[in-house]
This record gives sequence, structure tokens and C-alpha cells, in this order.
Amino acid sequence: MTLTPGATLGNYQIVEKVGAGGMGSVYKAYQPALGRYVAIKVLPPQTAGDPSFAERFALEARAIGKLRHPNIVTAYDFSQQGELAFLVSDFIDGGTLADQLGAPLPLDYALTILTPLAAALDYAHARGVVHRDIKPQNILLSHEGTPVLTDFGLAKIIGPGSGVTQAGALMGTAEYIAPECASGADVAGPAADQYAVAIVAYQMLVGRHPFPSDNPISALMAHVHKPVPVPSAIGVPLAPHVEGALLRGLAKKPEERFARVGDFVRALASPAPFAAPSQSIPPTPIPAPVLTLTAAEPAKPSAAEPPARPATLPPARASLSVPMDLTPMDRTPEVAARKKSPPWWRSRKVLLVPALVVAVLVVLALLGGRERGGGTVTDDHGNTFATATQISAGTHAGVIAPAGDVDLFRLNVPANANIVVELHLGTLPRGAIALVTANGQILDEENDVVARVARVNYTTKDAGAYYIRVGAGRTDATGTYSIVVTTR
Repeated sequence: MTLTPGATLGNYQIVEKVGAGGMGSVYKAYQPALGRYVAIKVLPPQTAGDPSFAERFALEARAIGKLRHPNIVTAYDFSQQGELAFLVSDFIDGGTLADQLGAPLPLDYALTILTPLAAALDYAHARGVVHRDIKPQNILLSHEGTPVLTDFGLAKIIGPGSGVTQAGALMGTAEYIAPECASGADVAGPAADQYAVAIVAYQMLVGRHPFPSDNPISALMAHVHKPVPVPSAIGVPLAPHVEGALLRGLAKKPEERFARVGDFVRALASPAPFAAPSQSIPPTPIPAPVLTLTAAEPAKPSAAEPPARPATLPPARASLSVPMDLTPMDRTPEVAARKKSPPWWRSRKVLLVPALVVAVLVVLALLGGRERGGGTVTDDHGNTFATATQISAGTHAGVIAPAGDVDLFRLNVPANANIVVELHLGTLPRGAIALVTANGQILDEENDVVARVARVNYTTKDAGAYYIRVGAGRTDATGTYSIVVTTR
């Protein structure tokens, strides 16, 4: 049913139709009682044939109506008139984010959009509300450029049982649906919203959709099976932390994404906060020690040092008014000049003892590192797709420790590239290597069979990230190895 200008729906007068999609039609309307314009979303008429719709509509509408956030469209009313169910909200006429897409946008500008959106979604998720239909068309922009999310929860209100077929319900959102939902999961969680936001972020920063498709079915299959095209591999150079954040936000498995949408956007904004602290800050100066005398046991002067006082004076000892771990090396020249330096072995023994202890501990750590799995002999590597070590063609070393460890490397290649990887065993007694996609599909694999070397070979069809998985041939084996990677 199409409402014509001048028609009345509830307490609102229809002004014009401003949009339509799989979730219903949108109208600009006027509310005479309050003298304001509003947006009315009229849900698809098929919902009238769903016997559970009224209950679901009431429950979800209440949850959405309680959301109060500056970046979420304010819901004013939820009602039904005859067979028409409609939602009334604030009218925002500054366009949508979809109007700005098509070419790479600066990271700083993208963050001005994504940061408030992430805050809005984390706010809603904390209250048990999932959007389920994040896409550029649902990100409205005020005249000041403030992003505001609309259509919260409509996918659940309409639902697959509403009389709208599943394929029809996905027609407008297949490009942004998370792999777990495309695979038939019954429940969409916050991680599904994060995946959709990551696709929007990819479009903003790369200038294209990661899986462009005119066919909804092909789009769904791409989310589930295709590796994400790495921006740098398709000619769009991004900072490593930006590229890494995009790939993690678009992980096929929800548990491999960030804990919250805000964490994803913060990872885009700056590198992970695990970098070594800056060494440019000068050390805090230590105040010069003051030599004082206090009653104590008789001092024991060295043979080369005359007594400092007559024997009739009370026994005394020297003490410092600075922390007790301060060594004689910290004394100022003025204080040191008052007293002849003791023999080198006596003045440095306080330093030598802890230094020897530290050296012993380091040696023990190196010897026992493999058994403890710390990767101390050579840098260990990530064992999930999200933490995989980024590499290029060449030779790379690693260590399998503790027993059962698996190392993952990420290799970005263009389409139609031939990847050849050789596994050379060092101290690792047995080894296995596999070339896999981001969703875990094995492209080629082999155990060491000849001269302690295993080899995998694959020619890519699509540009993107491919993963090299290295493990031990036995569950109790540990040791070093290297891989030789060539692409052509």
C-alpha cells in the first residue's frame, strides 16, 4: 500500500515518500499537535499475515523506544492502523553515508563517522539490542555532519516468519550480513553488527566493497567462503594497523573479531597499545646522598685505610639518607672525595651478585624456553587468523613450543599468483605445513617426507590474504624450523 501526500496515518499527515527497501517504505510526515516533521517507517504489508508479529512488534518496539543516544534516531511512536504497522522517529534530512561512498576517504574523516557509530552500537548492545541491518543507507547524516543510526532492530521485528521470504528479507542487506548469519544462524549477536561496520569502514577507506556483487546469493556465499581482499594487495596502501584492524573486524568467525565495536574503531585509529614505551624521557635525577653517622657496631676499615676517629669515640657506621638500594656508584664526586675508594672487588660486589643471578636466570630461560612454549629461541608467531604474522616472500624462522603449538603466517597476494612454500626442519623432529584460506579451507598440505622438507603449492584465483600453517608432525614434538616462501 502506498500512502499519498495529504493522507492521514494515526496522528500524522503524510507529506511525501522519501524511500523504500526490504524493511518497508519511509515517509516524511507532519505532526500537527507538536508542529514538527517526523519520519514514518511503514512495515511491509506481509507482516499482517504473521500470527506472532503483534507480540514481536510490541516487545522489540519497547526495547528500541528505550534507547536514548545522540547517534541513534529517537523513536517517538510505534503503532498499527488496520493492517499497517508503522514506526515514527525523528526526521533527519542531511542525506546518508551512502551518498559519500565510491572513492577512498581520509582516515581522519572516516573516524569522525565511525567513532560515534561505535559508541551508539556498544550502548545498544549493552542493553540487549542488536541492530541487525547496518549499512550506509541506515547511517543518516545531519546538516552538521553528525551520523545517526536508524532502523534499529527492524530485521528482528519483521523476522523470517513474517510472510516475507528469507531471500526477500535479505535482498537489501546481503552485502552486509555476517558469515554466521549467511550460514543460517538463528541469532545475530553484537559481533554481526561489528562485521557490518567493518564492511562500511572498508568501503570508506578502500573505496569499494570487499565483495562486490549484484546477486544476493553470490554476496552471501562470498561472506562465508571468500578471503577478504587485502587493501595493499589491490593497490590501496593503508597503515599496517588500519589494514590489520579491517581484516580482524571482517574475520569469518565471530570469536576472532574484536570484543566490542568500539575496540575495532580504536584499533583503526591507532596501533595496538602494546608497543614498547618511549625511551626519550630522561631518567629522574637521584638526589645526592648525605653521609651521616649513627651509633652502631664498630666499623671495619680496610688495611689501606687509617681509622677515621680516636678509639675513645663511640663506635659508629656510615649510613645514607637515600634509598638503601643505592650503590656507591650513585654518589656525587663531592661525597666520594671525602673517603678513599674501597678495593674494586668490594665496591662492585653488590652489583656483581645480582648480575650473576640475572645471567643464570636468562640462561635457564633460554635452555628451558621450548618446553615452556615462550618462543625464546626465536620469535614465535600467532596461532589464530587474527594474530597471524604478516610476511612477504623470503625465508622466515620459527619455533614450535610448547608441544601442540601451531604457527600461522599471513601472505597477501594478487589474483592468479602462484604460492610455493617449503618447510625446512631445524631441531623440530617432524613437521606439517598447510596453505589455507581465512575461513580454514585447506588449499594444499603436506608432512615432511623427503630430506626433512615439506612443500605446498597453490595458484590463487582471487587477490587477498592466504595463510601458512606450520605444526609438528607429533603432538609431543617441539623445535625450530624455517619456511621459504616464493610467489610469482
